[in-house]
Amino acid sequence: MLCVARHPAYELAAAALQDTAEISISARHLRNLVVWIGGELEEERDTRTATHFNQPLPRVPTAPTTPIPLAGVSLDGGRMQTRFHGGPNGVQQPHWRETKNALFMRMTGVQFEDDPHPDLPSCFADRRYMKQLLSGVANEGDFDPLAAPKSDLRSWRPERLFRTCLSSLCGSDSFGRMMEAEAESRGFFQAQKRAFVGDGLAYNWTIQKRHFPTFTAILDFPHAMERVHEAAKAVGENSDDTWETYVRWASYCWQGCVEKMLEEMHREQQQIGAPPQDCEESDPRRVLAEAVTYFGNNQSRMDYPRYRREGLPMTSAHMESLVKEVGYRVKGSEKFWDDGPPAEAILQIRTAALSDDDRLKRHMHSRPGNPFRPNVKCRPATAA
Repeated sequence: MLCVARHPAYELAAAALQDTAEISISARHLRNLVVWIGGELEEERDTRTATHFNQPLPRVPTAPTTPIPLAGVSLDGGRMQTRFHGGPNGVQQPHWRETKNALFMRMTGVQFEDDPHPDLPSCFADRRYMKQLLSGVANEGDFDPLAAPKSDLRSWRPERLFRTCLSSLCGSDSFGRMMEAEAESRGFFQAQKRAFVGDGLAYNWTIQKRHFPTFTAILDFPHAMERVHEAAKAVGENSDDTWETYVRWASYCWQGCVEKMLEEMHREQQQIGAPPQDCEESDPRRVLAEAVTYFGNNQSRMDYPRYRREGLPMTSAHMESLVKEVGYRVKGSEKFWDDGPPAEAILQIRTAALSDDDRLKRHMHSRPGNPFRPNVKCRPATAA
């Protein structure tokens, strides 16, 4: 299963097994095994979630075996292409679906009396870097949005020590319950410090308020800067004027002075006018109005100087990386996963392999019977 989880196609996994272990197995049989094993992992996940919520109130949090200085939780969406399940051969009714992905990190704990980095990092005041960030290039691979020259950086950012992750095609209500159960099983609610980092999507903060109310809610800083740049572009007379406005507003955000930025945005809105109901999405009046709403709603999650002093994460760089790691296996222009068990199963296999607790290996060695062969006939499956 590890081989299937790590290769982007069943055919490649089958070839790798033949070349490295001299195991002859067809891609179709691997697909059937994925549906079977992935279904078992899905059942384990759902049982763990149900057990957590069926505890008598008040629930007793799981105490971690070793103290956790900082627990970080992040949530973000991805995409995978699916097709109608149960129809004739070929791609029937193809469509894209959102995958919900969650990251749980045990991180290093640091604390500072003063703000360890009070000035806006040089990367966010660099036009070339921001062009890459806004085009999506800066988030590729393991690129760190807060990377800066060593002379401009102190060891204030927490580092990842251990991670587990979840992914599913279910709705946000069900996924929030799964996240709470996973965090409880890791002892995260007993951590010394707790942080929940996300972008501006409303359902992220609904999950945070409902399932992680004791976690500090933090708006991902690079996502905020994208909105700042959009708003500055809407009011700028030319590129230089836009850049000057962006750097000033970005500095306000970094220094925790979001109110100053909102005051300037309100003045700009009064000058250009309110957006009419039928205006285009790119209309500067609408772009600015939406930015005002966005930052007004998220202002309480933008106390970045306090987060730096407390050694909390400010970006979702690890989360963005995880989404790409999941997408490496499931996303592609020519990949079509059958809706239902096949699509959900590959997500369980992939995230189990990406988790640091070896949950896939442990499951394969603890399941009844032969760990590499089901005890009854597999359900037939077709997937990418």
